[in-house]
Amino acid sequence: QYELFKKKFITQTTAVISGGDGVTNTDRFAPAEIVNNMCMQPESTDDAKPEGVVAYPFEFSIKNESTPTTPMTKGGPIVGAIIEVTPDLAVACEAVAAAKTLREKAEALQFLTEPQKSAFGAASSIIGLAKKAGAAVRTVGGSLPGLDAVEKPSEQDIQTALEGMELGDDGTSKLNYFIQVYRASDYPIYEAYAIHRANEPLSGPRQIVVTK
Repeated sequence: QYELFKKKFITQTTAVISGGDGVTNTDRFAPAEIVNNMCMQPESTDDAKPEGVVAYPFEFSIKNESTPTTPMTKGGPIVGAIIEVTPDLAVACEAVAAAKTLREKAEALQFLTEPQKSAFGAASSIIGLAKKAGAAVRTVGGSLPGLDAVEKPSEQDIQTALEGMELGDDGTSKLNYFIQVYRASDYPIYEAYAIHRANEPLSGPRQIVVTK
């Protein structure tokens, strides 16, 4: 159903941008109504593709389809981890850190709320991977037991960063660095989409951040 809706959306967008194809109604497009109708009466399609036709290069698909022109190389080694301290994560870490024995830690986890358990589990997995790779772990937006926190930047630091990202008349800047954030905690599909984007060759340096 996702693929079918995406096809409808792309067709509509293409028609609007191109000025109309003579078939698609460019005056009215109600995504919510279409999704509701598809939920009530799921549509079907033939997954088979004509001979010689492959998926469009760099197009995201939940079917995990790949094309011969899409590089599937793995990312580089883990060089560090940054954990944003949320209220749920802070409460969970403090409760576990206050427990002395393994049993007390297990009991502390048992009495956490589901959001707190999820936050603790996600952070623990990231910390474990970073430590296994011998990489440093830092927190932002607060502190957690046993981890170093990144100090709040000064006004001078912020001004220096903004000046570095300013675009000149020729379209260039001193700091050509981009950060892409995908909030998989809100939309789980973003995790797969981030991996898809990581496989794409881009012209400039960038950092992909996936929140869980």
